[in-house]
Amino acid sequence: MFTKKQRRINWILVAVLLVLSIFFLFPVIWMLANSFKPDADITADMNSIAAFIPPALNGNFLDNYVSIITDTSFLRYMGNTLLYAAILIVLSIIVNGLAGYALAKIKFPFRDQWLMIIIMLLIVPTETVITIHFLIIAKAGLLNTIVGYILPLIVNPFNIFLFRQVFVSLPDDVYEAAQLDFCGPVKYFFTMVLPMSKTVVATVSVFTFLNVWNDYLWPSLVFTSSDLLTAQIGLNSITSNENTTMGQTLAVITLVTIPVIIIYSLFSKQIVEGVTSTGSKEG
Repeated sequence: MFTKKQRRINWILVAVLLVLSIFFLFPVIWMLANSFKPDADITADMNSIAAFIPPALNGNFLDNYVSIITDTSFLRYMGNTLLYAAILIVLSIIVNGLAGYALAKIKFPFRDQWLMIIIMLLIVPTETVITIHFLIIAKAGLLNTIVGYILPLIVNPFNIFLFRQVFVSLPDDVYEAAQLDFCGPVKYFFTMVLPMSKTVVATVSVFTFLNVWNDYLWPSLVFTSSDLLTAQIGLNSITSNENTTMGQTLAVITLVTIPVIIIYSLFSKQIVEGVTSTGSKEG
């Protein structure tokens, strides 16, 4: 049982966190409320509480969103991003999962050294690696292709490390029993290991989706065709257009932000469990 002093401290912490949450939510509320307004109303409400209140429902309520959807290629940009994310999620689970399983359960020469290299790669800045990736993709003639965009993003040291840390804790006797049923290592990985590791699979899937959804630098280097652009590049292209109104700008930013908020809301528990579980495994 908490003492009276501990309960008082807990209430103070809750109050502080609540105030901080409201403080950080203000920009999101402002963006969402004003994304439904014409520019004249946004300017008029700028210095009042009305700036955080959406307009009354009427025939013009969704004009900013309708114009973004009908007058720009933003839906195609979002579709492209979802397609790239789906492909990368599948490939990331397979490739990084197999690598993590090998580091966790298969004994081979220099296994520990390979693990140390992967851990050291976690501290290498993305900008350093992206230059090498670009030169390789350009040399291979894969610029402005989906393959050229996806290929360097499949292998991820952080995802390999996550998988490895979770797979270390899996009991070896399950694999030994599977061998009696003529279950090879690859079949065992797909039919037994992955189903037993749903939390880390969900975590890697979420991280991969968010990386693809938020990435601006790599697709801007690889893609030149407007048909292949991603949501972040589309966002920049639309908002930098001088004909785009403030309301339309806020509407397109809202459309880009909503999927991220939904993903975090739905999978926050799995993300926390997947990341925290990696700190207690030893191999």
